[in-house]
Amino acid sequence: MKSLLITVVALFAFAAPASAAVTGDETPVWVQQAAAIKVPTYEKDVPAVVLVNEKTTTIDSDGRITETLNYAVRILLREGREFARGHVFYHSDSGKVKELHAWLVRPNNQTKRYGNDDTIDLAGATNDVYNEYRVRAISATNDADAGTVFAYSYSREERTVFSQDDWDFQDELPVISSRYTLTLPTGWHAESVTFNHANIEPRVNGTSYTWELANLAPIPPEPMSPKITYLAPRMAVSYYPPANSSSGIKTFANWADVATWMSELEDPQVQVDDALSRKAYELTALAKTEFDKIRAIGTYVQNIQYISIQTGLTRGGGYRPHSSTEVFAKSCGDCKDKANVMRAMLKVIGIDSIPVSVYAGDPN
Repeated sequence: MKSLLITVVALFAFAAPASAAVTGDETPVWVQQAAAIKVPTYEKDVPAVVLVNEKTTTIDSDGRITETLNYAVRILLREGREFARGHVFYHSDSGKVKELHAWLVRPNNQTKRYGNDDTIDLAGATNDVYNEYRVRAISATNDADAGTVFAYSYSREERTVFSQDDWDFQDELPVISSRYTLTLPTGWHAESVTFNHANIEPRVNGTSYTWELANLAPIPPEPMSPKITYLAPRMAVSYYPPANSSSGIKTFANWADVATWMSELEDPQVQVDDALSRKAYELTALAKTEFDKIRAIGTYVQNIQYISIQTGLTRGGGYRPHSSTEVFAKSCGDCKDKANVMRAMLKVIGIDSIPVSVYAGDPN
């Protein structure tokens, strides 16, 4: 996600048109309160400090998700203007952005407001031919300077079969307050896993769970440093409906459940026809060992043109490959499509195989 955001930032860094200034009376109370926060003294090279980073996620009994976020950052150095940006990711087939607004508060408390006319909408995955993953963004980098406070908020809705969310308490900047709140229907429950920090227990109030950290120090950049996701505190939250729920939410108790679900999506797409069979026999005709056969088929599949078209992502469609015969006939597909062609060819020559999904960005 971070790498996608870098691309997005580059595209909209200078795209925001000018907006008329508005009076402080029209500025939300939370923005005024954030701008009034007194921040500690940091090292002279710290470019900005996050004042408020607060997200609230509400799950309805039918599985519909409503998410709101309030975020405010104080620019400490002129070089910190790049942090005067806001964004919200969504899926065009199953979700929508209801609101996205931003404010820039200058040291004299004069406030500039940014609204719908100042936003741009971009592809969230730039390496795909088509992807329903989108990002709506807003920028105040041309107006921000040292001493200003940039704040933005959004509200979005989405419907998905998945039952997990994640939350980054921090990136490289210091943080005054970071909070995530999850509100569930009656009878549901939530569990969390904390990374890069001691376990964070939520405060529970009825059906609402709140996780919070405060006064987080900056994470200084270092040559050859691990990615920020391996250094900054973050967490994953899973939520579970009652056993008799009709919400349509898909839950996973363990990795075996994940594997079973993915097999249901992938295995039916391993299909064989005469053309694919002939090619498998042709590729392995001179192979002397089983490994040589696997290598010959693997080399062929690697050379299939990579083309990614992602639809139905929130319904699990992003994990369902096209049929192996279709991918073979068109000689193009994405990673899971190409893997399924290999599985089909191996099946032709009597070698069983199973798919394994991995996150390629994990150095471990």
